[in-house]
Amino acid sequence: MQRRDLLKLLSAAALLETGGALAQSLPQGAAGPGQAQQTGAKGDQQRHYFFAAAGAEMPYRLYVPSSYDPGTPIPLVVALHGYGGNQDYFFAALDALPELLEQHRFIFVAPMGYSTGGWYGAQLDIPGNRPRSSGQPPPPVTLSVEEMKRERYLSETDVMNVLALVTREYNIDPDRTFLMGHSMGGMGTYVLGQKYAEQWAAIGVMSGTLADATYDLERLRDVAVMLSAGEQEAAVVEAAKAQIEVMRDLGIKTRLFVAPGATHGSMVAPTIPRVLEFFAEQRRDR
Repeated sequence: MQRRDLLKLLSAAALLETGGALAQSLPQGAAGPGQAQQTGAKGDQQRHYFFAAAGAEMPYRLYVPSSYDPGTPIPLVVALHGYGGNQDYFFAALDALPELLEQHRFIFVAPMGYSTGGWYGAQLDIPGNRPRSSGQPPPPVTLSVEEMKRERYLSETDVMNVLALVTREYNIDPDRTFLMGHSMGGMGTYVLGQKYAEQWAAIGVMSGTLADATYDLERLRDVAVMLSAGEQEAAVVEAAKAQIEVMRDLGIKTRLFVAPGATHGSMVAPTIPRVLEFFAEQRRDR
């Protein structure tokens, strides 16, 4: 199946998943009820759509550069927030993000991922009982196994819905579509990067590499991969270095960035520009 055909199918699937709400929400939808939204708009936008499977309005943040021309395909970056975050995560981390998006001429979309801790479809042993980067114990489990499975399904589905909505509304270059994420979003980038490998020209995993997780790296042979971590995250740095070697042996194009002196949280701001630079160099070969 050709990539453009696949994108059309995803768009159709999103229409079904959202109960056909796209046609209603795009002209007058908003990040919240009552806030106007314009189809094809440029600039920094808070958006939403009705997510039928969740029975709720779901926000996402969208940035469209001022240079966008509907007649010219444009690259798209999909960004997954970390645990406890939301669609504003990367904009809050780096004030200069809009300037960088204008510079690279990227559309940038940050889905909610259904919840602040939905894990984007990852298996239930991610992150499991592993210690958190802060050194704190994992938060108490408050959901049943079935509830956790549903939350993760909805988290993954929300991301793919938003990808389809943006692809339908804007002229997205199918060979320059990228996925990135930090922490929980970094693990989600691995998960959705592999599961939907045909979608991405490159992925950027920020502080999301686990030494003992199972990865289907074979599926990433045609996807460029950038891994990153803060220098103070010793275990994540070592896991990323080891993962880079495995991927290189598979013939995957890779890059590693370790943010000098940075912690798990402070690595985000200096790493975003590096990830965007990496994406700017990539195009999926056909």
